[in-house]
Amino acid sequence: MLTTLQIVIIVALSLMFLTTIGGFFKLERYGINFYLFGVMFKTEFFNKVLSKIGEKFKKLWQILFRIGQVLTGIIVVGLLGYFLVNPFLILFDAPGAVGMQLLIPGITIDFKTSLLFIVPILLVIVPHEIGHAVMAKREGIELKSSGIFLFLIFFGAFVELVNESMAKATKKSRIKVLLNGSAINAITTVFFLALYLLSPLIISAGYDETDGVIVTKVFEEFPADLSNIVIGDVIQEMGVVNESESKIIYTRIRSSNDYNVFVYQQVNTSLIYLSLLDGSNISLIPTLTDPISQTNNSEKIYLGITIYNYLPPKAEWFSFWFPYYWSLEVLYCLNLSLMAVFINMLPLVMTDGDKILQEFLNVKGDDANPRHKTILNSLRIFFIGIIILNLVLSMIKF
Repeated sequence: MLTTLQIVIIVALSLMFLTTIGGFFKLERYGINFYLFGVMFKTEFFNKVLSKIGEKFKKLWQILFRIGQVLTGIIVVGLLGYFLVNPFLILFDAPGAVGMQLLIPGITIDFKTSLLFIVPILLVIVPHEIGHAVMAKREGIELKSSGIFLFLIFFGAFVELVNESMAKATKKSRIKVLLNGSAINAITTVFFLALYLLSPLIISAGYDETDGVIVTKVFEEFPADLSNIVIGDVIQEMGVVNESESKIIYTRIRSSNDYNVFVYQQVNTSLIYLSLLDGSNISLIPTLTDPISQTNNSEKIYLGITIYNYLPPKAEWFSFWFPYYWSLEVLYCLNLSLMAVFINMLPLVMTDGDKILQEFLNVKGDDANPRHKTILNSLRIFFIGIIILNLVLSMIKF
């Protein structure tokens, strides 16, 4: 199996090769532009589509913009307050502390897991860029191009506005255009939140109540792996030997909550028995080592697996994996939409929030007010520092 470094090197070399081919055949004529370790596809094809979207339902877009503005303010203020408090919660081991990390395929998450982020990323980026384009059309600002880009293992979408047209627009119009991307993301955040809360009801249409736990991941060289438990196995009972009766006493495991209660209760148990959905029985020696943090925990035992509730399908052709992947995708969409609003509204250089702040401070060109430039740079450093502090403390603590 290829290592993370090998995959990155292969991708980088492939993009360098394509850059050479692109230059030779002059593919930029067709909107395909290659850069070092990246490629960008620009087109004017979608401009008409985006313009029509902006022209239709003007009142609806205005209502969505106003709602999105309010939601954006609530999200930014709420998360900023939490990001300011979270470092103290982490330092003092207080309840509510949350560990944060960057999502880097092959480094902080494996490549298989990163594939699950493709659809959520698209469902965050595409509405965001449509929001910019629609508001630009409404404010009379011309669209130059739109498209997609790939940089190493990262991808995204963009809308390019005509600079001269943007410069001629009023400050209010420019701010509206910059803000509308996050405003639309704020609305999709509420949508995904509602979808997440309604997920049990949606899933119940095709699945019965929980009746076990599915093994979703098996850590190498841990008890489950050594006992040949594989991804997709369904645990329905867990047992221990009752020494006084010399027999195995099984506990019914109907949900992840039952599983967690069991592993906390059997902290001094040296042998665990599992009864699986397929009728097989497995015995294994648990460990006190957490497979994720690689630290010992004297309060619970570990089998070296991650789990999710098993819901029996009502029809044979329904996959028992659907509830798991549905819940993951909806949760990823919710979290990415939420963070897209928050991060994009902070003055972190190149973000919409940074550009909006520049508009308010009139920081443009070399003739900008030095005091305003100082304020802008100070805010940039402050907010970047808050993000880095949360990430560093999370790495150290968690």
